[in-house]
Amino acid sequence: MKNKFVCFAALALFLTIVQTAWGQWSSDPWTNLALADKPGNDQVQPKVRTLPNNQWYVSWFDSDPNTPPPVGYDVFLQRLNANGVEQFPHNGTIIADLGNSSTEDYGLDIDTTGNALLAFLDTREGRKEQVTATKTSKTGAPLWGLFGVQLTTGSAGHFSPKITGTSDGGAVVAWTEAVGSSVKVKVQKLDKNGHNVWPQPVIFRETGFQYFLSDLHAAESGSVIISMVKEAGFFSDHQLRANKLSADGTKLWGKNSVVVFDQGSLQFGNFPYFILDGAGGAIFAWYTNNPLQCFAQHIRADGSEAFPHNGSAGSTDTFNIRVEPSVSYRASTDETFLFWTEEDSNQFTNGVSGQKFDGHGNSLWGDTGLTIIPLGADSQTFVETAQVGTGAFVFWVDAPGFGAGTMQAAKLDGNGNVLCAPFALSSAPANKYGLSVATSRSGLTAVAWADDRIGNNSIYIQNVNPNCSLGQK
Repeated sequence: MKNKFVCFAALALFLTIVQTAWGQWSSDPWTNLALADKPGNDQVQPKVRTLPNNQWYVSWFDSDPNTPPPVGYDVFLQRLNANGVEQFPHNGTIIADLGNSSTEDYGLDIDTTGNALLAFLDTREGRKEQVTATKTSKTGAPLWGLFGVQLTTGSAGHFSPKITGTSDGGAVVAWTEAVGSSVKVKVQKLDKNGHNVWPQPVIFRETGFQYFLSDLHAAESGSVIISMVKEAGFFSDHQLRANKLSADGTKLWGKNSVVVFDQGSLQFGNFPYFILDGAGGAIFAWYTNNPLQCFAQHIRADGSEAFPHNGSAGSTDTFNIRVEPSVSYRASTDETFLFWTEEDSNQFTNGVSGQKFDGHGNSLWGDTGLTIIPLGADSQTFVETAQVGTGAFVFWVDAPGFGAGTMQAAKLDGNGNVLCAPFALSSAPANKYGLSVATSRSGLTAVAWADDRIGNNSIYIQNVNPNCSLGQK
């Protein structure tokens, strides 16, 4: 009996050591869990998605100067279990060895069985970048072949593809395609084996205008919601459109799409993300360039606007400016939370502010919103939010100077009361950027980002529990 106890104790110690070696959720904001920290590499643009079993996928780009030429930004993937333990080798498993000299936005999602879906620009099929989609199993095996599925050919320019797993087991991929001044959005559905479902891609275009893909998410009954930026040229007004495609590719929100925003212009280079409401609709957030102001809009499942046309502003204040919003949603009360970077009119001082809207877009935290961090000399950027309890988490990077940024968080209840005053998620000073946030069914929220604490850009992730603690509960 004594020998059995000794053996059990030794086994438990061994498993503890192994788990520590693999890494797990950190309770120390100074030592966040590193997912990709190869010295000298440029590891950037993480995306995080949660699985139904409370596990996680994280993807990123990695440019390794020590690999054979042409050196490019390769696509990597990692899976974490619910405790934050890496399930693939440290630094991830390579999905695509590419020669891309720069990066654009790309897509990560999961299918109905928990496989990882990725869409990205691919240099392996010739001189022009083509759109590739891949499916990777939970063990890291490529399910659509070693090179994935190529959705484009030819000499057209392709940009910033996205992918989403549909409720019927398939996937939908969207991208921007440009031939000269003709710029349009194309969408194709794939079955579970990676074969085209629609005979031809669905196309969004309009004579005299250019359409750019903004975001893509799956909705109900095999449908997807897509958002696009419409413009007539770089110096024209940039407007926001959305549509829902049925499982057979029908444009459910009309051939001309829903006009989310058409008064003034989005800030140049702003391609807003959106989130789902869980009932077939979506919540959008964006900021305009004149004035610099943040807005939110809720489009219902039938394509109708829940908020006033062109959205509800985060604040009625006309002295300060507001940029880079993030939105979250509480379905049970039909409430929307909007957070952003607040700046003085000269953009010398920064803060963090927020607003809550009811189901009709009425402001519930006062006309000018709620101040989380007052205006000050530190830069407050990369604001993100996640819904929790009756309120929301808000995350941001606080930087008193170059290379000195930390990541902060706060928790508010539905009335705007601060339940957890600002606390550190990442205390190691560095340039931090590219935050990606997701919340699991268990209520745990994870933030992935890139920072240069080791002298080059690396990928880190940190969990935060509903009670604002870090690490294991």
